[in-house]
Amino acid sequence: MTSLPSSIIVYLLLFLPFITDTNRKGLGVLKDAERQDGDITQANEWVPHGDSLLPTPLGTFRIRAYRSQLSLPYSQTSLQNPMEPVVIYSPPPSSSSSSSKPFENEDVVDVRLHDQCFTSEVFGSLRCDCASQLMEALKRIKEKGGAVVYLMQEGRGIGLANKIKAYALQDIGYDTVDANLHLGLPAEAREYTCVPSILNDLGIKKLNLMTNNPFKLRQLKDLGVTVLNTRKVLGEVNEYNRDYLRAKKEKMEHLLSEDQIMPMARRGGATVSKPNASLKSGLSEEGVIAEKDGWCFGRESVEAAILSMSRGELVCVVDDMSRENEGDLILSSELATKETIHKMVKLTSGVLCVAMEDEYMQVLELPPMLKNNQDPKGTAFAVSVDATQKHGITTGISAIDRAKTCNLLAKGSVEGNDEVTADDFVRPGHIFPLRAREGGVLTRDGHTEASVDLPRLAGLSPCGVLCEIVSEENVGEMARLPELKRMCEREGWVLTSIADIRQYRIETEK
Repeated sequence: MTSLPSSIIVYLLLFLPFITDTNRKGLGVLKDAERQDGDITQANEWVPHGDSLLPTPLGTFRIRAYRSQLSLPYSQTSLQNPMEPVVIYSPPPSSSSSSSKPFENEDVVDVRLHDQCFTSEVFGSLRCDCASQLMEALKRIKEKGGAVVYLMQEGRGIGLANKIKAYALQDIGYDTVDANLHLGLPAEAREYTCVPSILNDLGIKKLNLMTNNPFKLRQLKDLGVTVLNTRKVLGEVNEYNRDYLRAKKEKMEHLLSEDQIMPMARRGGATVSKPNASLKSGLSEEGVIAEKDGWCFGRESVEAAILSMSRGELVCVVDDMSRENEGDLILSSELATKETIHKMVKLTSGVLCVAMEDEYMQVLELPPMLKNNQDPKGTAFAVSVDATQKHGITTGISAIDRAKTCNLLAKGSVEGNDEVTADDFVRPGHIFPLRAREGGVLTRDGHTEASVDLPRLAGLSPCGVLCEIVSEENVGEMARLPELKRMCEREGWVLTSIADIRQYRIETEK
């Protein structure tokens, strides 16, 4: 990901006001006044307060500031200023308007409603895609004409201080929505009652809305704004904002595809088709046994599992009913996040293991837990580990700490690794490495081997997190196939089996 040029950060600093919670207090006063009058557009008209050139590295725009008619003179408000929206605009090259309404002769105008993000737009934070979305919108309006309505609604309207408080919860496993709710704050607190006045002032009658957010579209339509189309604005995706974007897609209905959030990690892995997570209807027994052709759920289940693995998603893998007859959640250790680890802990025994190949365990000095392994199935436990404090670890038990340890083990399981050494781990810890048998599921039909094979097939480090799924319906027992099917349907997990992974490898590695 490319960082924002310092010149862009400087110009953002020039037009971004200082952020305080008093901004929201001022807005609250306006909302109360609007409610008393009953008519949003008439109760509180927003009027231009100044218009000037705005030279930037992207080209020269114009910037127009607005204030409410209910606002007091600046000298009487001090820091209690209400929200002061600004519009960065660029009339189309063919525009013939020379009046104060630069878009009055345009049938349709591209418009973005962009809410302030001090952390990304000033400090270059990678936790969201706000700054890159702003840059993309500015590039579009510079090329074809349009406007960006910039509103001081930090943190989806909860304010900067509360946003940082929510960040602290995200650090320990909450997503961007649940963090707000845990603090007693709404997931979405923005409002756009100033927009109709601003659009009218600019001469904009109809618009194409540049957004991924259906909430903004609904807000404008409720305010009587004519929106003809929406145009997606894709920001830059990185390891720090991927889960934030996925939460917005899944919980806030943002118009993002999985491929946009998490591009396929292709490093020589098998090519897979579009996932089909539907369960094989003929499997209604208490467990799985491979059919004569070697398949249980079928080839598509493995292809879907590989695709899910490459996206950092959880996959449910069951073994033969004549073995343990259990289901494990498996996750790429390389792509483990605090969110996925948190989910695993909630729905499993909580004893997280990481399957690895022997050669890398030797490099990282992960010896067997016991010389005389008495496990009935021969599961090869190594001494447990945590990443060291230099990697930001505290107790090692939190979801974010365990995710970091898993990531580090995966990084140490790559050929040619010279960054991760035995000194990067403390022993004992809260993650249990498991030594996978050479040859994977072709030599041993265990979840350990499946947890190495699936990430490798997805083109990732051959290192997977795994844990047994416990029953929600029968307290004290393991989840069996009928319940596992219901859980997969509810959670959206792909369900496959060790037998299917084995058969897939046999057929594709002939």
